[in-house]
Amino acid sequence: MDNINDGNSSVELITRYARILWHWVWLVALSTAFIAGMAFFLSNRQKPVYQASAMVMINISTSSQDPYTSAYLASTFAASYSDIMISRTVMEAVGQRLGLSEDLSKSVTVKPITNSQLLIVTATNNNPERAALIANTVVEVFNEQDKAGQVARFAESKQNLKSQMDALNQQIQSTSAKLAILGQEIQENNTTLAALQTPDEVERTQAELIQRASLIQEIQTTLQSQVGEQAQLQVLLQNDQNSYATLEGSYESIRFAEAESTSGVLLKDAAIPPTEPSQPKPVRSALLGGFVGLFLSVGSIFLIEYLDDTFKTPEDISRVLKLPVVGMIGEMEHTKDGSSTVYVGEHPRSTIAEAFRLLRANLEFASVDQPLRTLLITSVGPEEGKTTSAVNLAVIFAQGGKRVLLVDSDLRRPGIHKLLNIQNWSGLSDLFLGNTSGVLKSCAWGETKLSVIPSGPLPPNPSELLGSGKFKQILDKLAENADIVILDSAPSIVSDPIIISSKVDGVLLVIKPGSTKMGAAQVLLEQFKRSGARVIGVILNPIPRNFYRYNSKYEYYSKKYQTSKGEPYSSKGG
Repeated sequence: MDNINDGNSSVELITRYARILWHWVWLVALSTAFIAGMAFFLSNRQKPVYQASAMVMINISTSSQDPYTSAYLASTFAASYSDIMISRTVMEAVGQRLGLSEDLSKSVTVKPITNSQLLIVTATNNNPERAALIANTVVEVFNEQDKAGQVARFAESKQNLKSQMDALNQQIQSTSAKLAILGQEIQENNTTLAALQTPDEVERTQAELIQRASLIQEIQTTLQSQVGEQAQLQVLLQNDQNSYATLEGSYESIRFAEAESTSGVLLKDAAIPPTEPSQPKPVRSALLGGFVGLFLSVGSIFLIEYLDDTFKTPEDISRVLKLPVVGMIGEMEHTKDGSSTVYVGEHPRSTIAEAFRLLRANLEFASVDQPLRTLLITSVGPEEGKTTSAVNLAVIFAQGGKRVLLVDSDLRRPGIHKLLNIQNWSGLSDLFLGNTSGVLKSCAWGETKLSVIPSGPLPPNPSELLGSGKFKQILDKLAENADIVILDSAPSIVSDPIIISSKVDGVLLVIKPGSTKMGAAQVLLEQFKRSGARVIGVILNPIPRNFYRYNSKYEYYSKKYQTSKGEPYSSKGG
């Protein structure tokens, strides 16, 4: 059972939204057409813009990694390369090469293709040939700057190694020269020593022999020193040569790394001049504008509906005022000659009359436990249909065989005498003076008779009169001679209905859908509660035929049920 109720609630909600949109369909159509037309017009007036794209592949070359790793690194470098290719340095170089003074960073985009080594370089320009030229030049300049940066990165290391190698080479040459000279000296000393140590047949004196022995000793000592120095120089030369070989190996490694580590982008598909502009596209712009207009208008409609704080449905009455809706009166018609202004008297079989009969039945049920001899009908503001409701309800009660007395207690802007086409020379205000002559008027529609007391001459102090004990006595006296006394009062913009509400058996509040403010009605209801009034319920009047918020179960006033022809009857009536 709950599922059925939930389903019905959903259907009602959808139907309500559909009716809201249908009511505002003219605004939706107008907004959509206007924005779409403006988008087409403005788009058609724009200068054509062309886009040319070049596809490049990131190249990461290294001997120490497999191709899969290189491809992975290339895909991770895609975002960095995309930012670098549109950097100020690259854009300025492209502009200088092509002789362009414009800021190319706003007309060039680089986007990586996901999970690949590919980049799409797109250039936008009013000239298709120039757009293609810019895209291709961006790739060229980037490659040149990238290679220059890589060369500069290895140049410093190579220069440092070269300097060390040159210094070692000079040191090796110097050591080698010293070793050559030292070797010659050792050879000469060895020759001399060998000659001195060779015996000869010449007889020498003791002094000569001693001198020769001393010379041999001196040469041997020198040779010993020279051999030691030669060994040291040879060790130094060997170390220098080893160091030189190491530096030379490092130098070659750097050169090899420079050759193997060169990366950049490879132009796989050069940009070509486009044949059609990328912008503007008037048809697409019109479609997008139409969608924007549609969403804006629908959003505005629901915003307007959300901000609208007037009563619109019986659910609003129940939710805000916690009161039952005892009557729902449709929009009335009148004959063109204006022969009668009391609709239910002229059209007793109309759906409007049936609506008032339903209201009468609801009031009779409400008076089962508590008698309802005096009934006040009022509204929050003027022109909300309270007088019309009071007059037609009084006639319906009279058609049901009740003795009905209709009293116009609006001592500020009375309207009952106008609706019933009766004189207002005397009336309620005369009763306060004790003058009863000519006060009671009688109206008839066939066999239906209605007693009426109009307002009479307007007093200067209506609130004081209505709040006096005399008025309560008048009401009690009138109720003795009638089954029900129906009073029409001023709207709640003045204090009159609040004063009267405490002196009657019940109050009916007339609310005009789409006009009566929720806040004002809540304030009035709170005042009624403070005065001790018994508020029986709410009459919704008038409900226009095209009022979109009421679904089929409230559409008894539809055109196909009308019983007479003529222009719409105004049921405002004060």
